Amino acid sequence: MKPIAVTFLVNGRFDGIEAVRANGLAKHLDPSTTRFLYRGHSRWVSAWKWIGALWGNHAQVHYVLNTAMPGALLAVFWRFAFGVPYVLDTGDAIYAMARRSGTKAGWRLPLLWMLERVAERFAATIVVRGTNHRDHLVLQGRKRVVVIRDGCAEQSSATEDAVDTLRKSLGLGDRFVVGLMGSLVYSPRLQICYGWDLVEALVDLKDLPVTGLVIGDGPGMKWLVQHATKLGVIDRLVFTGRIPYSAVPTYLRLMDVAISTQTNNLPGQVRTTGKVPEYMAAERFILASKVGEAALLLPDIMLIDFNGEVDRSYPKRLAERIRLLQSKPALLEARYGTTALAAQECNYSYLSSRLVWVIEEILKAKTPK
Repeated sequence: MKPIAVTFLVNGRFDGIEAVRANGLAKHLDPSTTRFLYRGHSRWVSAWKWIGALWGNHAQVHYVLNTAMPGALLAVFWRFAFGVPYVLDTGDAIYAMARRSGTKAGWRLPLLWMLERVAERFAATIVVRGTNHRDHLVLQGRKRVVVIRDGCAEQSSATEDAVDTLRKSLGLGDRFVVGLMGSLVYSPRLQICYGWDLVEALVDLKDLPVTGLVIGDGPGMKWLVQHATKLGVIDRLVFTGRIPYSAVPTYLRLMDVAISTQTNNLPGQVRTTGKVPEYMAAERFILASKVGEAALLLPDIMLIDFNGEVDRSYPKRLAERIRLLQSKPALLEARYGTTALAAQECNYSYLSSRLVWVIEEILKAKTPK
């Protein structure tokens, strides 16, 4: 079969998590006909560069990672101007998420709503990472929706020696480590930052040798540190900052328990988040809010009820479950049951084969019979 020419429009930096997904999904595509365009710091500068790159390019399909500028808008334009179909890969209900979090300026919301609607409406196929997101879009009238989950890193780099050395360097010693990984973003409307639940849970665990580990950075870091200081638990937290993707398996194995919390509203319900497959692949015991894809993937012992957008009682329930796990370590063995699922459904070899099938179906539909 003739190689398929695919151009990935990656709404993210070349060294970001979007780039990891793009390269992973391209694993079974011919590298000689596969191209990647990454966004820099400026959307407008990237737009001009991408226009120039696309103008002389003869892609059969555009693959847009994330519903954002400039990728989504350029893909729509090329679809109408030159007949190039595109796949929209999205992990979020972006308008609902922006409206509820308050992180976007009000005047931008109508533009965001329009961009999401138009990009979904004219996509040859919409790729989502979770079952609930697919079902939500189908209810909205989108007929070509396929689930291709978030992928996970190769685990071969996470040797016991590497983990032990890292543990010592971070001063974790024999502490019971409860951690999370992600972008630290503060929501002005909800008045919380990613990781708030871990910080508040530590207040109820001061009598135990529990340390919180936060992997990642973002604009909410300052708020999270101030919140932990105010509550008197800053000395029980270790912040690693941003780490390279290749180091993720080693850092995750520092955790006895890994946290994944989603709010119980539309944005949370449709999300899988890339963290859950990574935690599963690293054989971590996960404590997740019983929302969205986590509720479908994980056993009950790993799930905790979460009510509404901000559940102020959730940290106490989280602390109670951590206390139980710390006192009965045999319960942590439930983590082994999720690893096989991650290896089967979240490895990039499988996910890339799914993408090849999606693209082949698009080209078949485009070819006159």
